[in-house]
Amino acid sequence: MQSNWKNRLPDWIPSDRSVVGVLVTLLFVIIAIYLGYVLWMLYMRSPWTRDAFVRAEVADIATEGVSGYVTAIYVKDNQKVRAGDPLFDIDPTRYQYAVKEAEAQYETTKKQLVLQKSLAKMRMNAQGAVSVQDKQIYETDAEVAQDAVDNAKAALDLAKYNLYRTKVVAPCDGFMTNMRLRLGDYATSGQSQMQIVDNTTFWIEAYYEEIKLINVKVGAKATIKLIAYPQILLGEVKSIGRGVLNQNNAPGYQGLQNVNPIDAWIRLAQRIPVHIAITDVPEGVFLAAGLTASVDAGPEAQRLAEPRSLLDWIQRWLEFNI
Repeated sequence: MQSNWKNRLPDWIPSDRSVVGVLVTLLFVIIAIYLGYVLWMLYMRSPWTRDAFVRAEVADIATEGVSGYVTAIYVKDNQKVRAGDPLFDIDPTRYQYAVKEAEAQYETTKKQLVLQKSLAKMRMNAQGAVSVQDKQIYETDAEVAQDAVDNAKAALDLAKYNLYRTKVVAPCDGFMTNMRLRLGDYATSGQSQMQIVDNTTFWIEAYYEEIKLINVKVGAKATIKLIAYPQILLGEVKSIGRGVLNQNNAPGYQGLQNVNPIDAWIRLAQRIPVHIAITDVPEGVFLAAGLTASVDAGPEAQRLAEPRSLLDWIQRWLEFNI
């Protein structure tokens, strides 16, 4: 009968099963400590932020110098348009009449100019029959008539230009957004009627805590993760904001600076805007102004874009999913 030697071991020597349990527990503790350290360093010093948004230039469409009722609308909400595409028309009737009036005034001034030039020429050829003073008067009348013709021509050009502006066209490529204009609405000069999101100007505006700006450099590569998509976008830091609002600068009583007397125990780091250009958009990613993103704009951005090790994948998951 084979004796069980394990039963004869002293009590202070652990069995194989208890050793494995201790080692497994210790391994998990080490992993938890390491992940906690990585997470702490990411939060405190890594040039990463989840306070970022997609932005784009928005063209505000307003009539310039003309007002009137909307007689035609050629686009719909969220429709894609190209520069020069018709958007809407304003009733041109009054501007057509203005062109006819300006044309008539222009023709009248031209006839008056011909008459004044003829009179001035006759007086100049009269030799001694007309005094020098009278000749100067007729020459001045001819010059005034010429000025009247120039003014009438400018008024005619402006009337034609106003008629041209009754047909409003898209100033850039993009997408119509938030359309509220309807047939019969009265469009007032200078007031916004439509908006176009310029689809060639998308960028990321990331707000970095001031303690992390030390690792954010202009020209650095950036990795961008939109909440809406699993794909990673690539970018480049274009500029760093040079100022944010200081609430203590507001003037108070008698114009004196209003300084908050409360000194909080916890000081919150200011967030500085960083402009990041989008250099690569994966196929299937739909960009829209206002989308939320997480951004890493540090030296490790390229490594996170193409992770090759387990640690890379862990850091990428922590940055883009917490």
